[in-house]
Amino acid sequence: MSDGFSVVIPAFNYGYCLERAVTSAVSQDYPEFEVIVINDGSEDDTAEVADRLAARWPERVRVVHQANAGLSAVRNRGIAEAGFSWLVFLDADDEFCPGALAAMAAAADAAPDARLVVGGHIADDGVRRTLVAPAVVSADRAETLRAFLGKRLTISNGACAMHRALFRTTHYDPALRHTEDLPVFAHVLANYPITTTDRPITVIHKHPGSMRHDLDAALCVGMALEAAIFDDNGLPTWAQRFRRYYRARRALSLLKLADRGDRPDLVRRFFASALGADWRQALHPRYLRRYVVSFFKRNRSGA
Repeated sequence: MSDGFSVVIPAFNYGYCLERAVTSAVSQDYPEFEVIVINDGSEDDTAEVADRLAARWPERVRVVHQANAGLSAVRNRGIAEAGFSWLVFLDADDEFCPGALAAMAAAADAAPDARLVVGGHIADDGVRRTLVAPAVVSADRAETLRAFLGKRLTISNGACAMHRALFRTTHYDPALRHTEDLPVFAHVLANYPITTTDRPITVIHKHPGSMRHDLDAALCVGMALEAAIFDDNGLPTWAQRFRRYYRARRALSLLKLADRGDRPDLVRRFFASALGADWRQALHPRYLRRYVVSFFKRNRSGA
């Protein structure tokens, strides 16, 4: 793959771990790549750390400073700034595995029509590391989309490469401040050929401060994510048959977050939404149990 990779690292208040992410990128053994750090109006020392790293590796690292605009705007800025045909969005609190770019390049070379390369990743919770391999991708795009919507196909930013041609038909919605990648991935899976590599691409560090666990940010999006995926997102008409299935999946995902955040009122609300969309999913014991227990709990505020 002679056209190389642009590794885009969004950074907001991640000065304490940014060097780890950048070092893992510049240490890659694939020859054609650049690293673009986008400092999204950080209030810590992210700007200073980023500039220091760019001075250390001027041939590889470039820094863009901007006023805070959110992760969607950062990703769109990265697309505009990228000089290579393949983009990888590496979160600033994660890191590449050795040989990550070479593994994705080999997978793309083996499937020249593919416009998305999905790799495995290593989940690190600070106690142990678990290898998460991507699910087998079906040749049937409908089955692939359903697997993604049902969380049977795992796609993680930093562990996938996206061809810039994709962004002629999709973009990240700046109105979404959480889960902004899901509508984009859904659009890509429904419309473009993809390929996978079993090689672990990224170490994803799970920690309490990660946006992955941000209940308030998730609630700001809430059930509106369904519309972001299925309305005006360039999906083929056949994709609409998965809408009620996804509505239940989304409600149950929010139910789990609400349960962890000690919000039993929201557990009951999202259970009702899931039940109305697909009672078979809602009545699974793991969700039904949370619903029943919610009647005996108080909100974290005490109400």
